[in-house]
Amino acid sequence: MPTPAPGRRGRPPCCPRELAVRVVQLRRQGLSYAAISDVLNADGIPTPLGRSRWRKAYVDRLLHTRYVREIMETESVASSLTHSYIVAP
Repeated sequence: MPTPAPGRRGRPPCCPRELAVRVVQLRRQGLSYAAISDVLNADGIPTPLGRSRWRKAYVDRLLHTRYVREIMETESVASSLTHSYIVAP
């Protein structure tokens, strides 16, 4: 389980950073929540809570967590500095 950032309040995130970054990247590519869930299901990636099937509501909920919003801000700053994006495998 990821550890919370120093000074971060609330419970620790249950989503691995790599998964959160991948979902953010898929969303930035223009995929809908349903399309993102289809991609994750096709790749056999379980949800952060261990469910075998993603649903668009899970993607929506994940993208609206403070943890993922912080990742989105960090990735946005990093990509604007390097002019490159991390490509999902």
